[in-house]
Amino acid sequence: MILSVNLSGPLPAPYKMLHGFENMTQELKHLLSPQRAPERLLQLAQENLDTLVTEMDELLTRATKVTADGEQTRQDAERTNDRAKSLGQFVKGILQAAEAANEDAIKLNETLRTQDENLEKSLPELQSEADRMLTELRSRELNMQEIIAQDELK
Repeated sequence: MILSVNLSGPLPAPYKMLHGFENMTQELKHLLSPQRAPERLLQLAQENLDTLVTEMDELLTRATKVTADGEQTRQDAERTNDRAKSLGQFVKGILQAAEAANEDAIKLNETLRTQDENLEKSLPELQSEADRMLTELRSRELNMQEIIAQDELK
């Protein structure tokens, strides 16, 4: 292309055309460089593919491990939930038993309190009545009853 241009005449050199040739030359050099060779590009693509496959295998291994950990966590959570339900039922049973014991204690206290009040009220009366009975027994003549009892015993 350069040879077809006549630069020997009085006309100025066609810089625009020369500049275009230079750009095209640079572009062709770039396209023909060893880095742009199809074999090199295929080799790079194969290396990238191998790296991608390795990374995908690692990701699959990690995903499998995370899935297994998630399954174990789910089983642990279900087991904990079952234990919590069992504990809740146990606590409910204890609460009901405690409420029943409390009601029984209230009834017993009411019963005992009534008797205690009667005893407290009647204790001085009972003591004075017992004293009266002893005085009356001492005042009676029981000699005759003693003789009769001994006769019956014989």
